[in-house]
Amino acid sequence: MIIIAITTASFFEAEAASITAILRQGKADFIHIRKPGSSEEEMERLLGAIPSDLLQRVTLHDHFALSEKFPVGGLHTNSRNSTVPSGFKGRVSTSCHSIEELAQKKKRYDYLFLSPIFDSISKKGYHAAFTHHQISNAAKEGIIDRNTIALGGVTFENLPAVERLGFGGGAMSGEFWPDPAQILTIAGSDSSAGAGIQADIKTAASLKGYAASVITSITAQNTTGVDSILPIPPEIVAAQIRTVLNDLSISAIKIGMVHNSGIVNAIVDTLAQYPSLPIVCDPVMISTSGSRLIEEDTAETIKSRLFPISTLITPNLHEAEYLYGKKISDEEQIKEAARAMGRLYGTSVLIKGGHLSDNENYDTLYILPKDTIATFHGEKIASKNLHGTGCSLSSAIATNIAKGYTLEDAVRLSKEYITRSILRSAHWKIGKGNGPLSHF
Repeated sequence: MIIIAITTASFFEAEAASITAILRQGKADFIHIRKPGSSEEEMERLLGAIPSDLLQRVTLHDHFALSEKFPVGGLHTNSRNSTVPSGFKGRVSTSCHSIEELAQKKKRYDYLFLSPIFDSISKKGYHAAFTHHQISNAAKEGIIDRNTIALGGVTFENLPAVERLGFGGGAMSGEFWPDPAQILTIAGSDSSAGAGIQADIKTAASLKGYAASVITSITAQNTTGVDSILPIPPEIVAAQIRTVLNDLSISAIKIGMVHNSGIVNAIVDTLAQYPSLPIVCDPVMISTSGSRLIEEDTAETIKSRLFPISTLITPNLHEAEYLYGKKISDEEQIKEAARAMGRLYGTSVLIKGGHLSDNENYDTLYILPKDTIATFHGEKIASKNLHGTGCSLSSAIATNIAKGYTLEDAVRLSKEYITRSILRSAHWKIGKGNGPLSHF
């Protein structure tokens, strides 16, 4: 299967080195250099910095005349450049946006792109143009074959599907030069690095995101427990938030441990200046063992001020019982609690029902705008390394929301990620108590 990397539309520093590494390491078979609006001088500088022995694996989308100066292996015709220079002996390709167009152009090109094949999560409104049935029929008729390259929403994850559909390869850009989804995590610091800010940053990084951080408290803790906590002054918390949001392109926020009402108020008042950002709030109120973690006045401030600005809250079962005001002992009650809490606080709710059953995880998502319930079942994994599971789940959800997934898909993908993380760390022996997850 052919893998083609398409460059970003604009030039960036060390781009030639990046292209060289991708080709040398075999991550892609060909590089398509697509730079609409570029000057010939800019393109010439880029080509001149790529080792000459790799240029046969380079295809130009712009400035075809440079093929006479540099031994590039291919040209890709488009509306900007429709004529191949006389005497060019390399690969010639073009893009098609219908199966009929593909059938008409097959014999005139060495290979053809067909797009869009899948929905894109990075481009809003960019959806697949063909059903799998249409593609399969085109493959049976020989229109789609090994010289047809799938484009649009193609990722390394769905390359096997691309091959099954009959394509000869896939072309992609974001997989090679991703612009990471940027999130902000507002939480406490865990000195043992299993939970809190440290877990959040590792989670975002493992999901190809970028996490900035606002520290609400410094804890002295390890795998056996928390020895002491130093809350950060509210004005410093607020200053951290403003400094990050005034600079970085944050697409989602995760809020974890907030130790007192002053910090809660500082967070809410500061975020009021940035009202469009989705917020995932992990209400760190009661531990999974049932121990109270914050004072009652702080819990009330979280309920009255923080929940109403949140897109999603992710209480564990003990926290859900406290917020709901009733015991939750079965699946129907968990659904009732999630719906009631969502309507009361004006937010979507994910209740982590890990303690509802000895053998199964039963998580329930109430989606407020739709007034619908989604459930997620999974077999429990026997492991002593579960420290930071809640922190990691909420930061994974925030990262996936920042990447463009719907709330339900973000939760589903994040739960799958947490399951993999637990499985990878089940044999670990880090610390003497409840060990961490394997985030990578």
